[in-house]
Amino acid sequence: MLSHHELSTLLRLRDTEPRLAELDPEVLALRRYELVEIGRHNDVSTLKLTRRGRELVRRLRMDASDANQ
Repeated sequence: MLSHHELSTLLRLRDTEPRLAELDPEVLALRRYELVEIGRHNDVSTLKLTRRGRELVRRLRMDASDANQ
């Protein structure tokens, strides 16, 4: 189960070009759950959602929209 900090980090990755440190505890946990991956571009680390991470965010958005109805 994800903590509220991990969920927040996951949603931040969805919404922005992240500037999160790859060694942040939340990022490490999301990597362990295979929800984010770390890439390298010009010696800069980049974080992005995996297919599994995008699917989880999609489900969270569906549940949120159901709750608003």
